[in-house]
Amino acid sequence: KQNKLTLDSFFPYKLAMLQQVISENIARLYTGEFNLSRHEWRVLASLGEHAGINAKDLTNLTNLNKMQISRAINSMKTHELLLINVNQTDKRSSQLFLTAQGVTLYQTLVPLVLKIEQTLLAALSSEEQILLNSLINKLHKKATALMME
Repeated sequence: KQNKLTLDSFFPYKLAMLQQVISENIARLYTGEFNLSRHEWRVLASLGEHAGINAKDLTNLTNLNKMQISRAINSMKTHELLLINVNQTDKRSSQLFLTAQGVTLYQTLVPLVLKIEQTLLAALSSEEQILLNSLINKLHKKATALMME
């Protein structure tokens, strides 16, 4: 018997399609009037939550590679959204902070993206939202463990 894959019912595919459509809904917001790239948005959101981290920490938090982080940092620095505090004893190490303009942008965007999240999650009851969060965490743990095998 030959195994057959039906893409529309294949869990990883369905999850990827869901992630894509949700991301596109949010991206319309930050790419539109705020003119941020997806990578810049992730850096902005991460620095809004974790001021003073370095670029390596950003790669871990955002799931972006070094080049993507570097480009986002350079663009945001050019647009005066971010500043780099270079460590004087170790020039390779530096801390990243949002400028006042970056903080204002963060504070403007966060309520808007949270509203989109709220609108999406309104399709589920409170109990379903709790269950979904639990299931996502369980699947993430299992997928991470599979990578270690």
